[in-house]
Amino acid sequence: MVKNKVLFVDDELNTLSAFKRLFFNNDDVDIFTASSGTEGLKVLGLNDIDLVISDMRMPQLSGTDFLKYVKNKYPNVLRIMLTGYADMPSTLEAINSGEVYRFLTKPWNDDDLKVTITKALEYSALKKRNEEMSKIIWKKNRELTVFNESLEQKVEQRTSQLGQVISKLKQVNNVLKQNFDEIINLLTGIISLFHKDLASHAKRVAGFAELMCNELVIEKDEKEIIIHAAFLHDIGMVGATDDIFMLDFDQLDEKSKNFFLYHPVIGEKIIGAIKNLRKISKIIRSHHEEYNGSGFPDQLRGSHIPIGAQIIKIASDYDTFRFKREFGFDEALKKIKDGSYKSYDPDIITSFIKIITKSGALKHNLLARIRIKDLKPNMYLLDEITLENGVLLIPKGVIINDIILNKIYTFSSLIPITREVEVKYLSDR
Repeated sequence: MVKNKVLFVDDELNTLSAFKRLFFNNDDVDIFTASSGTEGLKVLGLNDIDLVISDMRMPQLSGTDFLKYVKNKYPNVLRIMLTGYADMPSTLEAINSGEVYRFLTKPWNDDDLKVTITKALEYSALKKRNEEMSKIIWKKNRELTVFNESLEQKVEQRTSQLGQVISKLKQVNNVLKQNFDEIINLLTGIISLFHKDLASHAKRVAGFAELMCNELVIEKDEKEIIIHAAFLHDIGMVGATDDIFMLDFDQLDEKSKNFFLYHPVIGEKIIGAIKNLRKISKIIRSHHEEYNGSGFPDQLRGSHIPIGAQIIKIASDYDTFRFKREFGFDEALKKIKDGSYKSYDPDIITSFIKIITKSGALKHNLLARIRIKDLKPNMYLLDEITLENGVLLIPKGVIINDIILNKIYTFSSLIPITREVEVKYLSDR
């Protein structure tokens, strides 16, 4: 069995040692390390490397420049960027120029790192197989052009071969879609890195947006664009101060107010810098426009507001009422209804009310990331609860009750549990 070869490049020797220890007993992977980009290029010249993982910030040859060089000279080598800085401009530059397959942060989680490398190597193998298939398809197409179509046997043979070509082309198209999805995942990961509550908000808004697109019978391609825009609609808020998240707009100082009013434009510029995401960026710019023209940044009115932006607006406002302002279900829904013709298109409100009240299911199935002390009965755990020493206290998939709450409070009084967990609401608060 041929082993996959992985090159890890970092100027910190402790990091190199930690990475090698992680794969010490792995029989499927050969690990190569280098302490600089220059040394990494030498390793690439001597070995048939499948995957390169490089730190972003290194002296002399930076991680971005190193990966750009690898892309140009070894285009079939998959590339992952590792950083402890979460440097937005450098990261976006690397994504936009196609230097990276994934973006990971230091310190890494061992299990996440292993899963990422496994998926990267699987993707690399699939990509190589698709390239081989493309060569076969090209060869078969040349053969097909010389067939004598007057003979029934050759007509049948050509039909069969064309069917195979179409099947292979569909596989290639699926790979291209996977690349697009990877970019979206990178960007949502950046949002989560800077502010987990913002990422949880985006996830809930995307869930509402998907249901509303279904209710409004929006075509599949446009629906995917709207859902991606929902996941990324607040990326312009990355780097905002805590007061913007904690206070109402009227309570903010002038600098914070200006930042908030400009964040849709910032979001558009960030996402619009990536060519394949420009349709998404236009929706992001308009997600704070109001139906009567009183919104921002462009004071668009009525049907001039993109349908995707209108969907995200109503979903985001509802989620803010529920989770930031802590309104109950009925109170939040009343706020939405009161915004008819002012903030929202009345037809979209009608669709939203249908999905939010359908069988009473959705209002009891909202996601949230909360502190341990805020857990309540009838919440469904989507994360494990572990003590600070790593010991598992409560597994994920459990519905919280009074007995479990007492157990959590007892242990947390002895060993503090500071991390947040994601839960699903099974009853209205």
